[in-house]
Amino acid sequence: MNQYDNYFKKIEKKVPTLQIYMECQRKDIEYQYSSTENLNQRFHSASVGKLFCSTLILMAVEEGHVRLNSKINQILDASLLENLFVYKGKDYQDQVEIIHLLNHTSGVNDYYEGKTINHPSFFKQLMKNKGHIYTPYELLDFTRSYQKAVGYPTKKFLYSDTGYLLLGLILEEVYQKSYSKILREKIIEPLELKDTALAFYDEHFDQESLAPIIFQGVDMHLEKALSCDYSGGGLQTSAKDLGIFLKGLFTHQLIQPASLKKMMDVKHSFHGIMRYGLGMIEIKFHRLVPWMRHYPSLYGGLGSLSVHAFYDPKHHDVYVINLGTPKKMRLSFQILVKMAKWFNKK
Repeated sequence: MNQYDNYFKKIEKKVPTLQIYMECQRKDIEYQYSSTENLNQRFHSASVGKLFCSTLILMAVEEGHVRLNSKINQILDASLLENLFVYKGKDYQDQVEIIHLLNHTSGVNDYYEGKTINHPSFFKQLMKNKGHIYTPYELLDFTRSYQKAVGYPTKKFLYSDTGYLLLGLILEEVYQKSYSKILREKIIEPLELKDTALAFYDEHFDQESLAPIIFQGVDMHLEKALSCDYSGGGLQTSAKDLGIFLKGLFTHQLIQPASLKKMMDVKHSFHGIMRYGLGMIEIKFHRLVPWMRHYPSLYGGLGSLSVHAFYDPKHHDVYVINLGTPKKMRLSFQILVKMAKWFNKK
């Protein structure tokens, strides 16, 4: 048993599930680990799926269907946008651009974690009705009915799952196809991602094959309420598939270098230790551990279930982690730091 097996065997005892994929060409490392019998164990992507959605938007831009500064009210019906962008009595829906949704500066609230008005939080509602299947339109209605916009466009950064639902619907409008078909035709099939599908909407989705997902001590992986995401992150995937996706994205198999550069242009602080671009997160290790100042920056996605999918574009290293619960996010970053040490030690 090598050092990686020894380390992850100990981690496995602390988490509901554990899936790892890491690759470092400099050290001749390509390694997978799963706490289950299936090395390619499927799990829920959580918000790592936003990286897929933002990539699809940049594809649509390259194909000439939209521009980053396209006004969303010129693509989506006004009724769909009703009351989502009203701030201090003024409706700003006609000023919201696609880029504002991508970088979370549109002003729209977040149905999943945002504050509500005289109504229980979405998460409380979800846990009380675990057998309910949510549609993207129903999720938009939650923000429309029980939340207020947090600002006018560009005024404030607020991480918004509601905004990414709108991006998915924009893609459906410009391609005249379902989001699940767009994903499959433009990313899943070209990259041959064997375990990836849009949960609840793709015929290849297999809920019973998912790893445990623990919220407040409850395993949600077989519950219909797991449908509470869509283009904001509702993917079935595996650690290996996320690694393949990252390599495809950063080696320009999906979008051109100029588009990738725009995604990596981080301008907003995210949870203090990260920066956010267009659907993409930047991690600089010195913000986690001061003495790691000379370690390379990572770019990719982070999900609330302690899911990491990050890439080092300088050395082409791949970091993928899944722990299956929000409660172990701190541990997930400790694992990320450990992997970086393995990859970058002299």
